[in-house]
Amino acid sequence: MMPFLQGNEAVKTPVIALTMGDPGGIGPEILVKALQKEKPSRCLAYLLIGSRKVFKVLCQKTGLWLPFKTVHSVLPGTLRAGNIYFLDVSSGFPGRETFKMGKLCRENGRLALAAIEKAASLAKQGIVDAIVTAPVNKSAIRLVDRKFIGHTEFLAYKAGARRFAMMFVSPHLNVTLATIHVPLKKVSGLLTKKSIFEKILLTDEMLKKGFAIKKPRIAVCALNPHGGECGDEEAKVIAPAVRAACRKGINAFGPFSADLLFHAAYHGQYDAVIGMYHDQVLAPFKLVAFHDGVNVTLGLPYIRTSPDHGTAFDIAYQGKADPSSMLAALRLAKKAVLAKCSRR
Repeated sequence: MMPFLQGNEAVKTPVIALTMGDPGGIGPEILVKALQKEKPSRCLAYLLIGSRKVFKVLCQKTGLWLPFKTVHSVLPGTLRAGNIYFLDVSSGFPGRETFKMGKLCRENGRLALAAIEKAASLAKQGIVDAIVTAPVNKSAIRLVDRKFIGHTEFLAYKAGARRFAMMFVSPHLNVTLATIHVPLKKVSGLLTKKSIFEKILLTDEMLKKGFAIKKPRIAVCALNPHGGECGDEEAKVIAPAVRAACRKGINAFGPFSADLLFHAAYHGQYDAVIGMYHDQVLAPFKLVAFHDGVNVTLGLPYIRTSPDHGTAFDIAYQGKADPSSMLAALRLAKKAVLAKCSRR
């Protein structure tokens, strides 16, 4: 199979890879449900990466299935637009097909990690243009790789990205984290003018390229209550980062007290908010976007999105999982990939 032609040049078919997540959770189910609703267009292809056995069991338990085209390897130009392909990472590895429904175990972690590693490798080679990841159980993966922190850090490391950030996107609120998965007591020491400035810059780039917002308005949270009445991080670190961003022509504002800022952003005063630590940002975000929030990794050489929820072991393989967040993640990746390809 050859890539389609445009003029005298061969044009690569854009490909979105989808990793199945923890096979014991709802990842396989929400992937199938999302793909049933958001079929590949004539402009791109999907590549589902996981274990064939997992999806056979899902079909047996729930009746959910898709007509995948199985491939045993993926080379540049071999995937054609309009199709859903399946790459089985468990084939050729004895024992890797073993998994347990609704449970935390090493076998599940091994399969989940194998899918992520394969997707990261294909993205690094430029074979896939985006990765949409289903939820994993970090504890299960740490039974295989003790250093695993999360998708964001793993993919950034594999891509060699020195600047990266975790952004959460929804119809009414977009937020980026200045720090990610760190203890609260360490947050203040990790905040620097440079790190906050980089998060503002990455967010600005995403809003312009991924959302086609010409002049994004980015607000920055204070760390301390009421914007600094009981701490000096605002004056010493956060405000200088905001001023540096402004000097670069970015519409950055703040630091503002977090207890007021999210209300203003939700009602459209800002296009995105930079928060200083995980729960400062994720608590209000999940309040308003629990079912349709999307996690986006900024700073990668490709697009990466995922649903904003976990593995939900308690309802796995029962046909009850809501695919809304996965569908939103898939649609955002698709929109961003097509926009990126149109600029080539």
